[in-house]
Amino acid sequence: MTRDRSASFAPRPWTATGSGLLITGIIAIVGVAAALSLDAVESGDGVKGDEATYVMMALSAAEDGDLRYERKDLNRYYRVYGGGPEGLFLKRNPELERDDVLFFGKAFLHTVFAAPFVKLAGLNGLLALNVLLLAGCFLAGYTFLAASCPNRVALTFTLAFLGASITPLYLVWLTPEILNFSLVVFACFLWLYKEVAPPGRGPISSRLTGPGTDLAAMALLGLAVYSKPPHLALAAPIVTLCLWRLQFKRGLAAASVLALVTAGSFGVNALITGEFNYQGGDRRTFYGGLTGFPFEHGVRFDAGIPVSTNDVDFDEPLTRLESVVVLVLNGGYFLVGRHFGLVPFFFPGVVAIGCALARWRSIEAWRVLTLIALGGAAVILLIMLPYSWSGGGGPSGNRYFLSFYGAMVFLASATSTLRPAVLAWAGGALFTAHILVNPFVSARRPYVTAQQGALRLLPIELTMLNDLPVNLDSARRVPYGHDPSLLLYRLDDHVSLREDAPIWFTGGERSELILRSFVPIEVFDVRLLSRVRNRVEISIGGPTRSVELQADTPVTIRIEPHGVHARSRWAYLLRVKPRNGFVPRVVSPLTSDSRYLGVRLDLAATPRHEG
Repeated sequence: MTRDRSASFAPRPWTATGSGLLITGIIAIVGVAAALSLDAVESGDGVKGDEATYVMMALSAAEDGDLRYERKDLNRYYRVYGGGPEGLFLKRNPELERDDVLFFGKAFLHTVFAAPFVKLAGLNGLLALNVLLLAGCFLAGYTFLAASCPNRVALTFTLAFLGASITPLYLVWLTPEILNFSLVVFACFLWLYKEVAPPGRGPISSRLTGPGTDLAAMALLGLAVYSKPPHLALAAPIVTLCLWRLQFKRGLAAASVLALVTAGSFGVNALITGEFNYQGGDRRTFYGGLTGFPFEHGVRFDAGIPVSTNDVDFDEPLTRLESVVVLVLNGGYFLVGRHFGLVPFFFPGVVAIGCALARWRSIEAWRVLTLIALGGAAVILLIMLPYSWSGGGGPSGNRYFLSFYGAMVFLASATSTLRPAVLAWAGGALFTAHILVNPFVSARRPYVTAQQGALRLLPIELTMLNDLPVNLDSARRVPYGHDPSLLLYRLDDHVSLREDAPIWFTGGERSELILRSFVPIEVFDVRLLSRVRNRVEISIGGPTRSVELQADTPVTIRIEPHGVHARSRWAYLLRVKPRNGFVPRVVSPLTSDSRYLGVRLDLAATPRHEG
């Protein structure tokens, strides 16, 4: 946001945040009241991502005062949820090598913050903690912007930054996402407020502008690095800025605090579990229908699926051309992907980056360093996790990059106009408003929200088939009956897709399917049939073709597909839009089928012969 030199705005010290304190209080009071009033288990409709492990850890710490996995923990989870902890991560202490003493295979940081809230309010306490953290993030972001912008601008942009992004959805996740986001926001605020603080020091302003804030920021980042090691990228700008300004002792002190806090956190982990790495060693995951859970009758720890991460590995070393192609594709998906893109889910952050770059001739060093750190973190994620850089489990938005988004609000530069804030609201709401209207449903069924509104205009992340939200609903992923080597992914509700049944597309709607094959396809023979006269638009990753159909007269066309190769498989996006349709029960007394069917489609794939 570029400064309007003609404006008469004169920023005041800390007392200018009266409006911010009021809004913070409203967010906290209303949010906590809502969090404590609903049924966290019933509203959540089951677990999301790694919730089972984090919930069980929080309950164990709050009620037992430890982080050991015991039979009473399993019984308690069954009592609360009425089912088992699907996706439970456990590990053995290598020094004990006993199956009757197990520990949770996740970072304990979230549990430390959550346990007092769970002790007071049960699982609703986890929701209340998220609300309070987000309220604190609002206050930090508003205070920073109010130091160089009119209050109305700071207020509007900060509310947009939080409310017009995917961030509020993670309020209903009982996992560390909001905590990690908050650690980054608080750390960046402590580091950067002194860069924009106006003249005139009250007692609070003096504390927030002193050299000790760098150390406090590094302490918070040390906790974030323990929780998710890629956060280390955000510590680099603090040290680099000190070196740039020849503040060598200050930079050394900041780096030392980061190292001590991070090492100390991993050290505590070693005291609890016998290993520094909470993801390493003999670590396994458990599912009720597949492995069972330890301490159930006859279930041993060895029954779990090994999921240890002992080394830093690259899923796709950049030594092959196709790995580079995947990286380039992922770069585009990272920015504008339908399910995980930066633009649709973190649009206010994109506005903040644009405002910072708009004044590139006078941009401050700390903004440049922050931009470089964010870009570096994104590249690291794409290189190290080319098939799961969004966080796994098919979330809405990029769960791994959510915490980095917290640093973007500090990139916004001073202005006296509301235009950037209004743009942030408009663009963000365009992509996320329908998701946030009912966050519990959206969090549990992200495959539904991705088929609505402006998101459908964006490309689908075909390199990440295993992590697309569609995988959360097994009924949307079936083998093709006529060719079992093809796996079909139904991306919207305009396709009738059942195994060993014809594929029907709804009339008057654009429908999408992903066709997955382990071999490249040279050509698809596509047979189309409609009960009424129809025009069908169809494409398979390439140009759209228009086909005229007569009633009850099949037409076969050949299409050379354009696909994406990743993880030893090929993905092709099939788009079909029939203009007209019919209702079977209306035209025949022999059926009660009330679907509005447009066209039936049958496929025959001819593999490409590699020479």
